Amino acid sequence: MIMKFFSKRKKYSYDELVTLKKKQVGNKVHKIFKGRVASGLYKGMRISTKENWGNDIGSKILGIYEEQIQQCIHKIAKEKKINTIINFGAAEGYHLIGPVKKRIIPFGFGIEIDEETRKTLKKNIISNSLTKRIKIITFDDFKSLKIKSKNKNFSKILVLIDIEGNEYNLLNKTNIKYFKNDFLIIELHQFISNSSTKHNKFIQLLKKYYKIEEIKNGSRNPYLKEIEHLSDEERWMIVSEGRPCEMSWLICSPKIIV
Repeated sequence: MIMKFFSKRKKYSYDELVTLKKKQVGNKVHKIFKGRVASGLYKGMRISTKENWGNDIGSKILGIYEEQIQQCIHKIAKEKKINTIINFGAAEGYHLIGPVKKRIIPFGFGIEIDEETRKTLKKNIISNSLTKRIKIITFDDFKSLKIKSKNKNFSKILVLIDIEGNEYNLLNKTNIKYFKNDFLIIELHQFISNSSTKHNKFIQLLKKYYKIEEIKNGSRNPYLKEIEHLSDEERWMIVSEGRPCEMSWLICSPKIIV
């Protein structure tokens, strides 16, 4: 593929070439496993090749994408008897569909602001036969849901937030009342906000309501028999999640549930 680009005498940057090659390898892996996750906690989940965010189809199919988050979702769901996952920034639905498909969590709601990505999310929900157990909603729907359900046990809700820096705006002093009884997993994008003051205020607000644990990325194993023919360069390219720096996630457990 790379030689074809050069033969057309078009100039590509190094990053563009890596992106193109990674997409090619990801599509190859998707084809090998017929669009199903090959291993891990989400094994058997169907996902399409279309990604509106990122370039991670290879690691998603292998079942190693954000593996530490998969493990956290599973641990919280089992220990706290979670019955609903609400995913802000659901994208194509990896962490929304996976837990519901595998009955780690019975029901789910996805919130995604990008119209094209919502279409892909819907297709992935349908292909996994989960239209009765997963719904796509808006933030206003979420607030209505929480108000109408205020007499229920909120300790059974897990909220996953991955919204590219807007976590600092979503979880503000006004909105925190909708979340304070829920378990949260928040992907931090401090490099986007580029403000230590804003970040510190955000952490202090969360600490009023939650016990907080911070986790980072971990090791991965891309060695599956079905892809033993891939080169090491291709294999480890799949592992990369394309992050601009080492990132963190906050695991938040409510101090008091009322």
